[in-house]
Amino acid sequence: MDAPTPQEPPRRQLLADTLRKFQERGAEVNISRLLARVRPEDVAMLLADLGSTERRQVFDILSADFADAAGDVLTEMAPAQRLELLENLPPERTAKLLERLPVDDAVFVLESLPADLHDRLLELVDLSGRSEMQTHLAYREGSAGRIMDPEFFALAEGETVQAAIAAIQQKRDLEMIFYLYVVDRDDHLVGVTSLRQLLLSRPSQTLGEIMQKSVIKLHVDTDQEEVAAQAARYNLLAVPVVDDQNRLVGIVTVDDIIDVVKEEATEDLFKLAGSSDSELLYEGRSLRIAGLRLPSLLLSLVGLVAVGLLLEYFQLQFPEALFLLAFVPVIMGLGGSIGSQTSTVAVRGLASGRLLSGDGRLVAFFVRQVRVALLLGLACGLLVGTVALLVRQSAVFGLVVGLSLFLAILLAAAMGALLPLALQRLGFDPAVASGPVLSTANDITGILIYFGLAAALLQHLAR
Repeated sequence: MDAPTPQEPPRRQLLADTLRKFQERGAEVNISRLLARVRPEDVAMLLADLGSTERRQVFDILSADFADAAGDVLTEMAPAQRLELLENLPPERTAKLLERLPVDDAVFVLESLPADLHDRLLELVDLSGRSEMQTHLAYREGSAGRIMDPEFFALAEGETVQAAIAAIQQKRDLEMIFYLYVVDRDDHLVGVTSLRQLLLSRPSQTLGEIMQKSVIKLHVDTDQEEVAAQAARYNLLAVPVVDDQNRLVGIVTVDDIIDVVKEEATEDLFKLAGSSDSELLYEGRSLRIAGLRLPSLLLSLVGLVAVGLLLEYFQLQFPEALFLLAFVPVIMGLGGSIGSQTSTVAVRGLASGRLLSGDGRLVAFFVRQVRVALLLGLACGLLVGTVALLVRQSAVFGLVVGLSLFLAILLAAAMGALLPLALQRLGFDPAVASGPVLSTANDITGILIYFGLAAALLQHLAR
């Protein structure tokens, strides 16, 4: 029996090893030839596998020999690595790379950089490119206008199918053509047709005859999350964007939509953890990362200090009931867990569009979460209350612990469901409610319920 042959190393590893060998020999020509055969997306991954010095050397060769590809690589890189490269690259060269990118991609790169570097690079971009970027940057951050591609393909409704196909064949500089948008003489969006429909229609037919007049479109101020939700809901590869006068001003393509989904998911995860996705930009800067995490930790600290003061107050008021402290971690822990679970479901439901206001889903969601909390609270309350009864041989103590846990779970679930909904209604990111804010609130309310019930029962028994 033949011995199994070792598996071939992944292509990514082989390319990275090859790059390192070329660098060791100073074979810049070989590096250039290798980069010419690799897609920008793969080059970005290769650069991630290299050390800082190696990465800068390879990118210098790439930007000098393949400026168009270098710009594409920048858009695919991790934020921290992109910042590292651009901080060490002459600003004039970076500006030239940005000028070669589509406006939406150039804006994407600029937005990922610190304000000082962002402003410096924007000043160095040529006047025409600067004007286009400034127009893009004028739209609200996180809006459809900010992420749209102003380079789109549209024709008048009076054009024939034959003329439209000929026009498409001549447009070789467009990034993507998924749909053919139809406009009137004032550039108002009046319809859309697919390339398939165009090819299946008679050459003499006009676009106005074959177009679909009911167009899924979004306003320039529409939030990017809604853009992604609409694209997913209607299975669109591109979404047209219009201004206040219904004039077609750009399109959001599927690659940008995927970026939005990843960006929003990453942002929510960091907020759930009480931090910011800016951590990705400062991976090697401990002080900056500590500054990003400090506010949420200070909030948690305030909450824990408040809990400690409540415990101290109860200890002074009822020194004979210190045995209650044994179940404090249970009350705080389970309440926090239930609240976190509920808020996470609420945040994802709001982000995905499953929880829409005005259609009864919000009320149904809240009622459902309360019902779940009632069942969980009843089960956990009975279990822990029974344990407390057996430990202390006291029905009163068992009742206090069990009922407190039941109420803490119920209130935590209610807050976990309501806080994200309330924050969204007020115009804030609902993910903020699922981090230290909710945890602190659950800890304080759980302790108040627990010791409040205990104090009431102890006073009653003392009479």
